[in-house]
Amino acid sequence: MSGLSSTPVNSFDCLCHALGLISRSETPAVLFERLSSTLHTLVGRQPIALYRRSPSGELRLTYCHPVDSAITACRQLMGVRSLDELRAFEYQYYALPGEHGAWGYIGHPSAPPKEALHWISIVVDIAAQRLRLLKADHMARRQIDLKARRRQLSRDIKRLTSLADCLQHHGQGWCDIFQADGIALAHKDELYCVGKTPDRRCIFQHLGHLDAQADLDDSPIELEGECQGGIATPLSMAGSQLGWLLMFRAPSTVSFAARAAPDIPLSVWLPVEASMVLELADDLAVAITALEVVHVNRQLRKTNQRLESLAHTDPLTRCWNRYYTEHVIEALCASSTPCAVSMFDIDDFKGINDTYGHAVGDDILREVANLATQLLRSNDYLGRWGGEEFIVILADTAQDEGAFIAQRLCRYIEQHPFSIPETVTISAGLTTVQPGEPSHSLLERVDKGMYLAKAAGKNQVMIC
Repeated sequence: MSGLSSTPVNSFDCLCHALGLISRSETPAVLFERLSSTLHTLVGRQPIALYRRSPSGELRLTYCHPVDSAITACRQLMGVRSLDELRAFEYQYYALPGEHGAWGYIGHPSAPPKEALHWISIVVDIAAQRLRLLKADHMARRQIDLKARRRQLSRDIKRLTSLADCLQHHGQGWCDIFQADGIALAHKDELYCVGKTPDRRCIFQHLGHLDAQADLDDSPIELEGECQGGIATPLSMAGSQLGWLLMFRAPSTVSFAARAAPDIPLSVWLPVEASMVLELADDLAVAITALEVVHVNRQLRKTNQRLESLAHTDPLTRCWNRYYTEHVIEALCASSTPCAVSMFDIDDFKGINDTYGHAVGDDILREVANLATQLLRSNDYLGRWGGEEFIVILADTAQDEGAFIAQRLCRYIEQHPFSIPETVTISAGLTTVQPGEPSHSLLERVDKGMYLAKAAGKNQVMIC
């Protein structure tokens, strides 16, 4: 021991053993426990508080020792929020160096024995080096995992349908990376959760307080009260806030401090972890925007399909309207596609309207259209030409086969029991498309055939 100052611990060997344990700590929690315990002995059994320094300079309690009722006598030590407060209370403190300035500070109520100062400096220096190594190694692995998850999220955006779907696929992986017990996404008054999280009321109450603070930026914010152990990050895109990303972990290393002084804010998230949460929040903001774009596009497609349907469909009978029917017939004539066309009219329909009213007449029109659709083949088409007139397009059909189908339709409607006592019948004309024939010529011919059928006694088909 030549050249070394004496030590207040039981023996030099005990101190060396404690330093060895600190230098081999496998996690920050174990490191803080061993560091605080060793310092507690060096400073004469005084309470030890370890504070993390945030980028803004605020101090947040991260660990305290001893974990027994004696700590309650130093409530001021637990409530320190800044380095100025440590100085104002005349507490003894030591900086715990980090990569960029002080990572945090260690404090206790009064000055230690003079002979302990040299050893305290050694203990803090070794602890700081170990903390940097642990953080560098651990964060490197977690950041690699996070980058992989972020790439996967980017690839999955097109196939994910909602935030709930997003959390279902990625939530547990994020919990593993951030060592979180649960994750929540708040978006448009909805809350999507994975794992263990506070109840909905508690989360929205805290978010309401955060939303009311006009001076907030996009930095992650550690939560307090019932949400202690949580961190919240705004989901922002192009200056617009879309919601919140929240992560929750149990503040295990300060569990006693939380019980002894529940009103004192405690810190369980490292600055680099907060930075990683912010990176994920940026990706989620992009994902939310992409999901909203997909949703809008989906709605536009549905709207366009509906508009297209309205443009093609007769609103009463739900078959093709005259505009679209005429358009198809023009295309068939131009292509010289072999097909037959039939035009039919409901016999004495004016009498039905006059006797039973237009509501019953509309029911008859709808029912006739349904019957015709049921009877026709899958590649045949029905259109309403106007009033009680309909056109049937019989694809790839010669004249004889077309006449058979038209006659069968006449019998089918005649035999159907409608809501009125009278028998409902139709009269139809039938023709086939002639090569090079203009559509108006074909329509005039099939219209003429329909009127010939009426003149011949109705309820029949005339070929022309």
